[in-house]
Amino acid sequence: MTPLDPRRRALWKNGGVIDPVQPDAPEMPDVQSWHLPRMIVAWAVAAVIGTLVTLLVPQEGRFAWLAFAVGASTLVTFALQLGTAQREGFITRVSFSVAGSVVLIAVIDVIGMLLG
Repeated sequence: MTPLDPRRRALWKNGGVIDPVQPDAPEMPDVQSWHLPRMIVAWAVAAVIGTLVTLLVPQEGRFAWLAFAVGASTLVTFALQLGTAQREGFITRVSFSVAGSVVLIAVIDVIGMLLG
């Protein structure tokens, strides 16, 4: 591994990149905001749609409607997370929100199958 040239070395401070224009600018916070209320709203939408599908759709056509429920909750998740206008952690927040929606819809469907 070659050492950094002096021009690039000046951009590194304590293992992090510093801004050459404003070297004393505060660093970005380490803890990302998860926007948990927005995730809860997306999960609530998934729960409502999943419950309606489980209660109202016959067993034969349920899979297509559950796929619709996952798609709708994914669109809601994107809208809510894009509304934050925060780039850092976007993929992680969307991933957790969509995964939570899928798990929630699957649990609701399994409960519906056991009860029905």
